Amino acid sequence: MKRVLLYPKEGLKLPPDLEGLLEGRFREAGIELTRKPSPPPDLVLVIGGDGTLLRAAPLAWKLDVPILGINFGKLGFLTEVSLEEVELALERLLEGEFRTEARLMLEVRYGEETFQALNEAAILKGPLGHMIHLRVTVSGEYLTTYYGDGLLVATPTGSTAYNLSAGGPILHPATEALVLTPICPFMLSARPLVLPAETEITVQLISPSPEVHLVVDGGHHRVLGPGQSVHLRRSERPLKLITSPTRSYFAILRDKLGWGESKV
Repeated sequence: MKRVLLYPKEGLKLPPDLEGLLEGRFREAGIELTRKPSPPPDLVLVIGGDGTLLRAAPLAWKLDVPILGINFGKLGFLTEVSLEEVELALERLLEGEFRTEARLMLEVRYGEETFQALNEAAILKGPLGHMIHLRVTVSGEYLTTYYGDGLLVATPTGSTAYNLSAGGPILHPATEALVLTPICPFMLSARPLVLPAETEITVQLISPSPEVHLVVDGGHHRVLGPGQSVHLRRSERPLKLITSPTRSYFAILRDKLGWGESKV
């Protein structure tokens, strides 16, 4: 490892002790710590919350390098390393003993544009509140038409995000699958559907609804018109996500969702 890209949350001023620790440890190891993405780094180091990591993920994916998140936000599902674990995580990193997980990414194509998503793509109704009609095909076969507030296509990593809030299932990150989750459907039979990861999904807006939005990982935003389609499939390769040196996925899940805690 020769070069590490530091990717902090926008506007975040790093505490002097954390900044000094990072600069000192990498300097001692002969590794350049930079905020410039060119020339290409060997690692992307995110400091912030899950939103910051979601913004950095497409860059790490494009460069095909690992990404490590230090949690400086509120939730920390993706930025797994807590501030208390930073020194240990750096030690493991510099010794080459870190663990990476291959996280399935979602390719989202709309018109001439293509986006990469770690969590989900959401197709949402506009502010006027009109129900939208979305025609869905899976690998070329008609599935159904959803009537409601919208539709999510989520990855296993994204299953604990918007998908979970919309009533979708939690999938282990190693699961090779995608999830279709309708948002407030106007049909009692519409339920979340788990599909094989190789499924190619097309969602077409068939209602004359104003201001229907495509939102990718809460960042990229486009407006859909009647008859327009969004095409979704797994990306050609996964993202390399460095995990916590001390906690398992299930430990993080218990902690973040409050499982096992007394509610009395």
